[in-house]
Amino acid sequence: MIDPSPAPSSILVDLELPEPEPLPAELVRVLSSLRVVLLGWFSVPEQTTPAQARDQFGAVAEDTLDAAARRFEEAGAEVTTRLVFTGDELDTISRVSVEESCDAVLIPGPVEQLRRVLVPLRGIQNVREIAPFVADLCQDGTARVTLLHILEGDETTAASREDVLEPAAERMRSAGIKADLLELNSVAADSPADTIVEWAGEHDLAVLGEIKASVREILFGTVPEQIVEQTNTPVIVVRREDEDVTAAEQATQAGSS
Repeated sequence: MIDPSPAPSSILVDLELPEPEPLPAELVRVLSSLRVVLLGWFSVPEQTTPAQARDQFGAVAEDTLDAAARRFEEAGAEVTTRLVFTGDELDTISRVSVEESCDAVLIPGPVEQLRRVLVPLRGIQNVREIAPFVADLCQDGTARVTLLHILEGDETTAASREDVLEPAAERMRSAGIKADLLELNSVAADSPADTIVEWAGEHDLAVLGEIKASVREILFGTVPEQIVEQTNTPVIVVRREDEDVTAAEQATQAGSS
């Protein structure tokens, strides 16, 4: 019996309806190796119920969402669509990312060609989730992957390479990324966030993991926001699965039901 191929990593892509910002064609292509959960969310005015908004705008919203989904399907992606009428964008994105078991969330930006991917690392805590995701994302074997670690306190470059970068690179290689596509860097910085943003501006895409147990901080923390706002580089935030984060997600989901 032949073992089935493992399921691809999944990413949540949200679209603000009724007139979403169009996603760049290259970004659609880049994400086509993943399972894409396409979330169309329609902001509901305070004096309107979600049911009323759905009755009034549902058909047009469905058509717009289906058109966006077709772009991903034509690129070869497996696509799941969700349409939500909501008064709270962040809560909706958090909740749907949990319900659909998404590995990551996209904060979009322009991409002309995926040649360099930046992966900032905070220790090796989240490499277990990041490595297979980046391997799925870069499976055509053409993009270089930069691992970046900001030195902490009295940490030396040698210690950073031995304790963080080399173990992370081994995870990446085990996940399927070619060794010659990996670039390992450690730098000292007075402001780690500013340094990450600066490096992100020299790459086509940044993939970050998080270790905090706040769903909203996981999806829209300070560094991802700064990268997109200051450099226009798209960001993918890989969610970290552990008991603390799971508990936070369940609490968020319960509070929104």
